[in-house]
Amino acid sequence: MGNAGSPGFAGASRGYDSVATSNADKPRVQPIKVDPKVFFANERTFLAWIHMALLLGGMAIGIIGFSTKAGLSPVPGLILLPVAICFVIHALSQYYTRARAIRRREAGPYEDKNGPVALAIVLSLAACSNILIHLVVAA
Repeated sequence: MGNAGSPGFAGASRGYDSVATSNADKPRVQPIKVDPKVFFANERTFLAWIHMALLLGGMAIGIIGFSTKAGLSPVPGLILLPVAICFVIHALSQYYTRARAIRRREAGPYEDKNGPVALAIVLSLAACSNILIHLVVAA
């Protein structure tokens, strides 16, 4: 058994005595593969939010335009216009945040849990305030 130190013996050169330096315990770092559909899904979501913002903005401008011609108060339209602007700001921020995360190949989740709820609350408050304004004006 004098061959343990010779260069032809594989056990001496690999160092089987040190088991703690094994690569089996280390996690493998692999780049995340990003499917091109992910970029398009982000753009579709952005366009859906912008579509909603344009509808709200169009309604607000329509209310302002028709109310001034009819001699009514433009306040309901003026309340709805900042809500539409909030939708645009939220859509832009989410689009750029997700696009940056996708480009950097960061692991998800990419969903937005609080933004839609906050926008729904703001829109509901605007609708309730418009109803209250019409009730007060009618009384």
